Amino acid sequence: MPVLAGIASLACSVATAEAGAVAQVEVRRDAEAYSVHASAQLAAGQRIVWETLTDYERLREFVPGVRRARVLERQGNRLLLEQVGVFTVLFFELPVQLRLDVLHLPYTTVIAQLAPADVGASDGSTLRSFSGRYRVSKGSGGLPPGVVQLDYDARFELANPLPPLVGALFGVAAVRQTMRAQFEAMLREIERRQQSLAGVDPPG
Repeated sequence: MPVLAGIASLACSVATAEAGAVAQVEVRRDAEAYSVHASAQLAAGQRIVWETLTDYERLREFVPGVRRARVLERQGNRLLLEQVGVFTVLFFELPVQLRLDVLHLPYTTVIAQLAPADVGASDGSTLRSFSGRYRVSKGSGGLPPGVVQLDYDARFELANPLPPLVGALFGVAAVRQTMRAQFEAMLREIERRQQSLAGVDPPG
C-alpha cells in the first residue's frame, strides 16, 4: 500500500469526474519504499470530513480495494484496526490483511502505523512497513469560508517486491493510479455526505 536507481517520481493534478474537488496526487519511490502525498480542497464541513475518514466499518462501501475493515480494540483515541482487501498494482492484485495502530486527534488528524504482530504469529501482511496520516485543516493558508484542506501522507514498503522489470518500468505509475482511485473515492463520499446534509442532489 522493486528495484530502481535513485528516486522515481510522478505528480499529477486531476479533477474528480463526479465531484467538484481537485485531487493532487504524488508518488515517489526511494529504493523499495513508496511515499505518497495527496491533497484536495473541499467545500465541506470539517466534521463531515472527519466522520467519513473514520467511518471504518463502511469503508468497503466506497473505497475500492477495501473488503472489510473493523475496529478490534478501542482505548480512548487509540484504536486497533483490521483491514482486509486487495492492493492493485498494474495487473497484480496483492491480498491485503493489515492490523493498524490508529491515533485520533479529533477533528484534525488520523495517524496510523502497522501494529506489531503477536509473538510467534504471522499477520500475513502484504506490507513490510506502513505509516500514514490524514490531516484536516480549515481557516488557514488563505482558504475561503466553508472550505477545508485534506492532506494524506503515507510511506510503505511491500513485503514481497514486484518483479524487477515490472517494478522498474511501472511501479510508481501503477501505485499512483491505485492511490489516486482510493483518494478520489474518499473525496466523492465526503462530498456526497455534505450534499446529502445540505439537501442537494448529488451530480449524476
